[in-house]
Amino acid sequence: MISDEKLVKISLLIAILGVAMIYLSIALIGPQSIVIGDISKNDTGKQVTLSGTVNSYSIVNGNIFITLGDVTGNITVVMFERTARGQKEVYELKENELITVDGQINVYKNELEIIANKITLVQVE
Repeated sequence: MISDEKLVKISLLIAILGVAMIYLSIALIGPQSIVIGDISKNDTGKQVTLSGTVNSYSIVNGNIFITLGDVTGNITVVMFERTARGQKEVYELKENELITVDGQINVYKNELEIIANKITLVQVE
């Protein structure tokens, strides 16, 4: 029979390995990179990363609305004020800048959009 002390040690080791595997899975999986033209309503709820040019940009009640374009199409990107507050630089974006967006595919009024978690300006050298 196994002692209580050994059982505790084995349980602790398995728990630590489990947490490490979960962390590694999250780090490796991350959002899927995708082009705008490949997004469909079947993708609703998926986390994605996409890049494109800011075709239009507006702020309404602190919420940011961007029309993002790439060679395959355009899509609306929305970043709500509560998210944008943590990324002050998003309030300084301009049209024709290249950005990368991490967010979730959503359908609003029967139109596809991205609810942004993070927007990053791509530095072109």
